[in-house]
Amino acid sequence: MVRRLPIYLLLDCSESMAGEPLEAVEVGVYTMLSALKKNPYAIETAHLSLITFDAKARVVVPLTEVTAINPPALSIRPGTSMGAALDLVQESINKEVVKTTADNKGDYKPMVFIMTDGQPTDDWHSPAARLRSVRPHLAQIYAIGCGEEVDFETLSQIADVCIHIKSLSPESMAKLFVWLSASVQSQSASPDTALSLEKKIPLEKGMELIDSARPPKFSGQNQRLFFHVACSKTKKHYLMRYRFEQSSSLYTPESAIKLPDDFFGDGAKKTPPTGTDLLSDILDCPYCGAQALGKCGFCDHLFCVDPASARAKVVCPVCETTLSMAEDSGPFSIAGSQG
Repeated sequence: MVRRLPIYLLLDCSESMAGEPLEAVEVGVYTMLSALKKNPYAIETAHLSLITFDAKARVVVPLTEVTAINPPALSIRPGTSMGAALDLVQESINKEVVKTTADNKGDYKPMVFIMTDGQPTDDWHSPAARLRSVRPHLAQIYAIGCGEEVDFETLSQIADVCIHIKSLSPESMAKLFVWLSASVQSQSASPDTALSLEKKIPLEKGMELIDSARPPKFSGQNQRLFFHVACSKTKKHYLMRYRFEQSSSLYTPESAIKLPDDFFGDGAKKTPPTGTDLLSDILDCPYCGAQALGKCGFCDHLFCVDPASARAKVVCPVCETTLSMAEDSGPFSIAGSQG
């Protein structure tokens, strides 16, 4: 029996990854699989599993030989349930990886890559403790933090090695998956080696090794805001994304992104309310172009408003209540998603 090298990719698909970052991850997974399918060592030994985590953790691809995997489509959801992902990968390893016995050699030690751009929104302490209790024998775990808001204090308690990529640009994501591809190919060629990957395969430019014994302090301040909004004309939903600017003490707009029809925005945990006076501008609706924002007093949902309708009656696109819009109602409080 051929001994397999199990590779588990845990991908953050929370709202903060919406738009270009998630598209870049999809391209990266496709590129990685294409490279592995051309490598004789990877073809022979590497088996890959994809697990995504947002409000929930899901096995998108169970442990499968690389030649049989078609890159899956990824979609965003609210939440960053890293604790659930840690429990799920441990459960998957226990179920899928062949153990070594007195009579037979089992699979090689699995490699787990956790990719995230933020902080867990669920209880991660208990799953991390369960994982730590068996980690030296269970798997080699790498945590890859992308962007400027990564909680490395948490990741250093989960992973053996932490790597930082400061940018979420498509170029940075491409470099990450080039490194991942090269790492898996190298490990496939010599799966018994104890040398860690970052020592075997030099990190790409823009990637930095984090000292897990002295990880950067995490401020805990919420640097970004995410709001679920419904289009008044189409009733479709979109995500408004804002970033805090120290210089102005305001949240400045980043992007308004269309959400899939099956997006379960109501399942998101809410952040404390933020006054609209702290938003430097309102993002245009990506469906109809409306340039103002309203809030339903009955269901609390946000919806886009055409400024020309400021004095007219409007219908909430979510609960269909008829509302009277004041011409200038002043700032109001809105609760965001945890991202």
